[in-house]
Amino acid sequence: MHDHRRLGRELGLFDTDPLIGAGLPYWLPDGAIVRHALEEYIRDAERRAGYRHVYSPVLGKRELYEISGHWSHYSDDMFPPMDLGGEQVVLRPSLCPHHALIYRSRARSYRELPLRIAELGGMYRSELSGVLGGLTRVRAARLVPYQAVIGPKEAAGDLVALRLRDGRRLDALPAAEALARIGALVGAHSTHLWDPATLA
Repeated sequence: MHDHRRLGRELGLFDTDPLIGAGLPYWLPDGAIVRHALEEYIRDAERRAGYRHVYSPVLGKRELYEISGHWSHYSDDMFPPMDLGGEQVVLRPSLCPHHALIYRSRARSYRELPLRIAELGGMYRSELSGVLGGLTRVRAARLVPYQAVIGPKEAAGDLVALRLRDGRRLDALPAAEALARIGALVGAHSTHLWDPATLA
């Protein structure tokens, strides 16, 4: 089995430099072409599935992650807060809290549901240097989260569609497994809604 880090250097796809830092790979021109093609494939699949794309900032106030629960669960894996104008901000470890704020940015009617948004955005985690490795464990990554605000009657069907779509994605791109995981959905707050959806 070939070491993808060595292949990345030999094929001129990506590399790392100690001056940039461990776990922070950079993409060379040929690697950027491959990455762009993968990103467009993902965006196109999301558009066909009814997702609309958004962009959100890479920073957020610490308070946002306290409210979302990320701070209490993952603060050890997050970069330390930075003081900015009297407020503490952090590099986002996840895009979900930002997407929740996009949803609540205005009053919405149930007639707008389902609302599906997606973003191919950066997330940042303060991984220990001993666990870093090539592109498989990094401190800065592109994540492909998608959020769907749906009614209870659509939950089971939406989860099945998501599983099928991610399965096709993984079949088409076996090396990109980390780009398309359903595990983020496990954070559902209501078991009486979540359990029936997962049985579908």
